[in-house]
Amino acid sequence: MKMETQMRAKNVKLWKILNAVCVLGTVVSLAIGIIGSLLLYTYTKMGTVNYKPLDYAKVTASDDDIEDLLTKNTVLNICLFGLDRRDKSDTKSRSDSTMLFSINNSLKKIKLVSFMRDIYTSIPGHRPNRLNVAIACGGESLAIRTLQNLFGVKVDKYVTIDFDGFKDVINILGGIELKLSAKEAAYINGDLKYFRSKSQLLPEKDGTYLLDGEKTLSYSRARKIPTPEGLHDDFARTYRQRIVITTIMDKLRSCDLNQVRKIINRIGPYIVTDFKKSDILQMAKNFAKYSKYTLEQFRLPTDDNYNSKNIDGMAVLTIPDKRKAQYDLAKFLYEKDLKVKVKTGATA
Repeated sequence: MKMETQMRAKNVKLWKILNAVCVLGTVVSLAIGIIGSLLLYTYTKMGTVNYKPLDYAKVTASDDDIEDLLTKNTVLNICLFGLDRRDKSDTKSRSDSTMLFSINNSLKKIKLVSFMRDIYTSIPGHRPNRLNVAIACGGESLAIRTLQNLFGVKVDKYVTIDFDGFKDVINILGGIELKLSAKEAAYINGDLKYFRSKSQLLPEKDGTYLLDGEKTLSYSRARKIPTPEGLHDDFARTYRQRIVITTIMDKLRSCDLNQVRKIINRIGPYIVTDFKKSDILQMAKNFAKYSKYTLEQFRLPTDDNYNSKNIDGMAVLTIPDKRKAQYDLAKFLYEKDLKVKVKTGATA
C-alpha cells in the first residue's frame, strides 16, 4: 500500500511538470514547442537534452517607451527554432521555423509570434541575408542577436529541435488527422518519393487523412502550393504550421503516461536549450496560472509593412519601415499605448 501511494504521488508530480512544460509547448512552429517542452522535462529527469547557455546581446534600436516594455521582468520571451536538417552530420542548418513564445504575467496572456524566414535583414558580422540563415552562420546566439537588432525584442531563453525529433513525436502519438486538399496530398506524395520514404502514399483527392511523422513534416513545410484559403509561399507554410501545433496539442492532452515516456526517451538528444532545471521547476509551479492564460498569435512582417523583392537571386521579403515593425511587435506583446511616434519611410 505504501509503495502504491508513493507511485501515485510520483505520477502526479510527473504530470504536473509535463503539463507545465506543455504550456511552453503551445508555441512551436512545426510543433517545436511541444517537443521542446517535453524534452525540457527530460533534461530535468534524465539529462538527455543538450544544455547550451548563451550570452544574450543587449536590445538595440528602441526608443525609451518601447525599450521599457521590451525589458519588463513580468514577461518571459522564449525563442524557438526548428532546424531544416535531415542529416545529423549537418552542422550548418538553417531554421525552417523561428518563433517567439511570450508569457505575459501582467496581461495573463501567452503571445505567439511567427517570423517569416525569408525576411531580408542584416546579420552581425556577415552579409545581409534571409533571417533563417543567421542560425547557420553563428548558431542560436547569432540568430537571437539578429532578431533583437531587427525587432528590438529582448529574448530570455531558447529551444531548438530538428526534424527527426519532430517525426518521432508524431509517430509515437499514432499520427495526427489533418484535412488536405488534393494538391496538398499530391505534394506530400511527391516529397515521400523524393526522399524515398517507406511511408504509404496518400489518395490524391480532398479529404481528412491520418498522417505519420514523415507526412506531417512534409505538410508543415509545404510552401510551393497554396492553401485552400488562398495563402501562398511562406505565408502558407506558417499557416500550416499553426494547424499542426493545434492538432498535436489536442492529441497530446489525451496521451497516457507510457506514450509520454516514450516521447521523452526518444527525442531528448534532438533538443538544444538553455533552460536550467530550476527554470523548469518554476514553470511547473506556475502551471495552474499559465493554463488559464489566453493564447494570441501574430506574424511579422505585417501585411502593410513588407515588399517582395529579388536580391542577389534570392526571393526575399524586405521591411520598409523597421521602426514600425518594432512598434507593432511591442504593441502586440504588451498592449500599451506607446508614446513614440512611428517613423514611416524606407529604412531597409
